[in-house]
Amino acid sequence: MALKIAVITPYYKEPVELLKQCHDSVMTQGVDATHFMVADGHPLPELAGWPIEHVVLNRAHADYGNTPRGVGGALARSQGFDFVTYLDADNWYHPGHLRSLMAIHEQTGADVCCTSRTFHRPDQSQLSVEEALEESRVHVDTNCLMLSRAAYEVLDVWLQMPKQLAAIGDRVVFASVRHRRFKVAHTQQRTVAYRTLHANHYHLAGEALPPDVKQPSWQPCVAWLQTQQGVVNCQNSIGFWPKPYLTA
Repeated sequence: MALKIAVITPYYKEPVELLKQCHDSVMTQGVDATHFMVADGHPLPELAGWPIEHVVLNRAHADYGNTPRGVGGALARSQGFDFVTYLDADNWYHPGHLRSLMAIHEQTGADVCCTSRTFHRPDQSQLSVEEALEESRVHVDTNCLMLSRAAYEVLDVWLQMPKQLAAIGDRVVFASVRHRRFKVAHTQQRTVAYRTLHANHYHLAGEALPPDVKQPSWQPCVAWLQTQQGVVNCQNSIGFWPKPYLTA
């Protein structure tokens, strides 16, 4: 029986053109994958005829897509999918992305398989930049993760993490992977295209900031983590304190 791969995409108010690019990149991977597109309170009628699992949440949750990711992952697990991957609405997969993840899983039997990303300006042109924490494998971007059944307890972290950590939800999820000591394998390839408006990427590249640039939003999250409330809430909700995993 063929293994079943789910790709989870939360979307909010992105233009349909971006969603089409995102979806097309999933459909042209050359492997059998089901695309779950989860509307965070703002469904697009244009998606009605697409070959997707279209999930509509009744309201926006204002948590950077964490709730839609959690809901999509829960549905994939309940439907018997063997692997869960992610792709944000404004990003796309390079050709061979899912195939490369499946290959490294077959070679290593790892619980979690991952890859790296290329960075792109809003017009899709590539930005010459790298993130140090990703290069050292301290962090893996959500779009670059593939979770096997053995690591499905991580799926719940999207829904269980305190809302104060929403802006760094991807880092909390990968911290959970590391805390639980899952076996992780990396393809050593850059197969996810990440369209960025984050100011730090343009600073690193030595370029002028584009319109609508996003300034860092992680400092309040880290500050809250270091409070007594942050420590206790994390222990109670996700079973560990993620702070030590964020920088080392």
